This record gives sequence, structure tokens and C-alpha cells, in this order.
Amino acid sequence: MQPLIMLEQLTQLEHQIEQLLLAEDYPDDFPQQLENLVALRHQQVDVVLKQADLSRVVFDDVVARTQAMKGLLQQHKDRIGMQLVRSKKSQKSLSLYSNIQQHGQ
Repeated sequence: MQPLIMLEQLTQLEHQIEQLLLAEDYPDDFPQQLENLVALRHQQVDVVLKQADLSRVVFDDVVARTQAMKGLLQQHKDRIGMQLVRSKKSQKSLSLYSNIQQHGQ
């Protein structure tokens, strides 16, 4: 797969995460959606960084984007935490919150 296509997929995932976080009201399945999107983004980053012809520019871009995503998750940390606690599966949600924080780092 071409690096440009992989970066475009990464951009789409980041955009979906941003839209979810910036929504006026979080959907009922917010915890699962966020977990899925963050996990998919993490997988896409791995794919991009494992390319044999990875350039320094692409590497630096992915690192900067990961830091920006971590910052976005941190900005919404309290709101995310409140939504996860309210979730019907609060025990699973709290472990999910921990997992999201780990992937955001």
C-alpha cells in the first residue's frame, strides 16, 4: 500500500475521532465507538511506521499527529470520563478509559 493512501486513512480516522469528541452530545455507544476508532488509528500508525521506505518527513508527521491526538483526548478527558462512568457497563467502561489513555500516549 502506498504511503499517501495510508496517511489518508490515518487522516480519516483522526477526523472521525475529532468529530466524535466534539459532538454536542455523545451517542449511547460512545465508549465503543471511541475505543474502536482509537484502536484502528493505533493499527494504522503501526502500518505506516513499518513501511520499508518510510521517510523521516512521514515519521515526524505521524509523531506530531499522535501528539496532537493525545492532546485532543486529554482536552476532553473529563467529559470522556463522565460519559464512560455513565455508561451502562461502567466497569468495562473504566477499563476502556484506561486503555484509551494508554493508546493515546
